[in-house]
Amino acid sequence: MEKEKVSPASEQEVPQEAAGRAEPEAMEELAGTGEDNEPEDLVLKLSKPYVFEGRTYEELDLSGLENATAGDLARAAKITSKKHRGLNAATLEMTAEYAAVMGHLVTKLPLEFFERMPAKDAIALKGKVVGFLFNADGEE
Repeated sequence: MEKEKVSPASEQEVPQEAAGRAEPEAMEELAGTGEDNEPEDLVLKLSKPYVFEGRTYEELDLSGLENATAGDLARAAKITSKKHRGLNAATLEMTAEYAAVMGHLVTKLPLEFFERMPAKDAIALKGKVVGFLFNADGEE
């Protein structure tokens, strides 16, 4: 079976001027630890390899959340509300169901991928999505 790391369609490139600089901020840019470049925080390491439709996944790159729009949030709310009619609309963004739909939208994997993933990883996904949307890192 083929092992795969899922990443969004567009990968970020390091600007050439950053590659040639030796200042600390340039080094942070290259290492991915600067404030403007934190994609490692949005990579979900799965608790164990997950096989879906013949492919094995060990991590999911959720950095597509960085480019999500208000329209994406509304689409996720609409899909989640239709599939799970009993959810409270006021807290919809904090549910595992909503996180699964957001995962689907930002990774382009089928929604079934997220609905069938192990419970432990589904909760970790929810933590990543909710943490990102509600700025859990404490920065304003």
